[in-house]
Amino acid sequence: MNHRKTHFVFYLLILFSCLKYNPSFAQNNRSAAEKLYQKALVAFDEQQYDKCIPLLEKCIQTDTNFIDPVLTLFQINLDLKKYTVAIPLYNKAIQLDAMVSFPYFIKQAAAFASIGDYTKAKDLILGNLNNEKMTADLKAKALNFLTTCNYAIAHPSNDEISIHNLGDSINTAAPEYFPYFSSKDSVLFFMRKLNIRREDFYTSTLTTNGFTKAKLLEDSINFADKKGSVSFLPDMQTLYFAADYPEQGYGRYDIYKSVKAGNYWTTAKNLGRNVNTDYWDSAPSISPDGKALYFSSNRPGGLGGIDLYVAFKNEKGGWEEAINLGPQINTSGDEQTPFIHADNNSLYFSSTGWPGYGGADFFVVHQKIDGNWTTPLNLGYPINTFDNEGSIAVASNGVDAYIASDRSDSRGGLDIYKVTLSKATRANKKFFLKGIIKDANSKKAISAVINLVDLTDQSSFTKIEVDSNGQFIFAIPYLDSVGIIIASKFYEEANRTITSASFDKDNTSNHEFYLSAIKKQFTQTFKNVLFATDAATLLPGSEKELNELVAYLIAQPTATILIEGHTDNTGDANKNKILSLGRAKSIAQFLMEHKIQAQRITTIGYGDTKPIASNDTEQGRQQNRRTSFTISIPK
Repeated sequence: MNHRKTHFVFYLLILFSCLKYNPSFAQNNRSAAEKLYQKALVAFDEQQYDKCIPLLEKCIQTDTNFIDPVLTLFQINLDLKKYTVAIPLYNKAIQLDAMVSFPYFIKQAAAFASIGDYTKAKDLILGNLNNEKMTADLKAKALNFLTTCNYAIAHPSNDEISIHNLGDSINTAAPEYFPYFSSKDSVLFFMRKLNIRREDFYTSTLTTNGFTKAKLLEDSINFADKKGSVSFLPDMQTLYFAADYPEQGYGRYDIYKSVKAGNYWTTAKNLGRNVNTDYWDSAPSISPDGKALYFSSNRPGGLGGIDLYVAFKNEKGGWEEAINLGPQINTSGDEQTPFIHADNNSLYFSSTGWPGYGGADFFVVHQKIDGNWTTPLNLGYPINTFDNEGSIAVASNGVDAYIASDRSDSRGGLDIYKVTLSKATRANKKFFLKGIIKDANSKKAISAVINLVDLTDQSSFTKIEVDSNGQFIFAIPYLDSVGIIIASKFYEEANRTITSASFDKDNTSNHEFYLSAIKKQFTQTFKNVLFATDAATLLPGSEKELNELVAYLIAQPTATILIEGHTDNTGDANKNKILSLGRAKSIAQFLMEHKIQAQRITTIGYGDTKPIASNDTEQGRQQNRRTSFTISIPK
């Protein structure tokens, strides 16, 4: 049932129960007023408020002592967030019948709170606490409301904060929510709910003239009816989002990943059981280094109805089992819509459990050196209001933010707003390193590992893995000077110093790195090229390391490779030799299938004849079971 209809039925029960006790029924004009009122109820039931409101107003004019339409009109204006219209209606109802109107005092207090007048809300609550009609349930609500008023009065509006609706280019009569602002602060992503089942992703670009007209993201990830918030890695090529895909999911909502291929996004991939459960898992936010995924879940074992969780990526690229962020952040209320800033230190979220202005408020915590979080800090009024605040995304400058909120100036329910954060709640301003890594000879992109060092104290603070497309973009804190060290297993190490002068007006420093291949002969042992026991068939997961080797050999067309297979001394020596050769040939076959000419490849199986450790221990035998290769480059 629609919530407004539910409210309506509840209020009618109260009103009609009072009619037989109300002497105003005796008035001559009551009959005409009641007929109008019945027509108004039909219009209300059909949510035709443009018809309902005039009928209620005419009803009140017909019989000025008829309290039912007054209270009904009061409630409608509350639902429509027309608080300045609602407030005098309650005052009129009190004049007509204070006892009948009394249960609505807490709603009148809510109206005052909704326009920011928490003092009047508090006075109204205090003035009614000792009313003889006060029930235990209503008193508990009033006392809880009083706590909210006291907090709001003690934390008034902050002049550092500004807020404005993004307007018709973004917002419509439909709800807009789950904003996400790109790492370069140029593209806004958000969700629009078209009907009770349909939710789609939209985008808009920020120009010098403001945001462009929002467009539907016409892609495969929009095929499902119901979806949730989005989060991107800084390069905007990897997307995490929540969706209700019944055929792929474990629960009502799961978290998925999609990678951009050209102009389109690949089919969504479920993140698996370590992240998703049979319950509601949603609102993902990926850390800028891609190593931590924050999200909301109502799974059992939490501190409240909905809690915040984090899953960390392991060395193999999978996700470890998600863990609850604990009582530093979670409460007995609901914590939702986390957003980890580009500084990888500031976590924003909404909560109904921490002290605030009413409903769900936005908060921020910062991670300390020891890994713990600071006490949640309310973002303040007027970002937070008496109403529920939905979701938040903070720009890379740490000052501007985008929120979804249901306020009196919205186009229809939730709208997207831009806000300026107070100094106390801002994230650290981030700078972006962007570039590509290439082979110096072929000029082809290669994979590598980037290590960043703070040159003021020589401390390493970030390690980034770059895949075979060679491209990277990631956020770093402001530092006087940063050392970049580029390493790739087949290349000479490269390094560069980046200073504040290296960044452009967009706080981005662009670079091209050309790595020189190791010119001398070298030998390496495969670390993640795997075979089943007593078999020569490559196991899944071996492709990554072999693809790196392929890329190198393509970039170095004169290089040749010798692939060697080795075993421990367990079993028959002749069989071991055959097995070791088979494994070497399996690797050779992979290389040839990826356009490496056969004449560049030599294979040999040594069996157990060349151990590098003792075969008397399992550890030693494991070291002896290996495949290695030797690269030779002609002078």
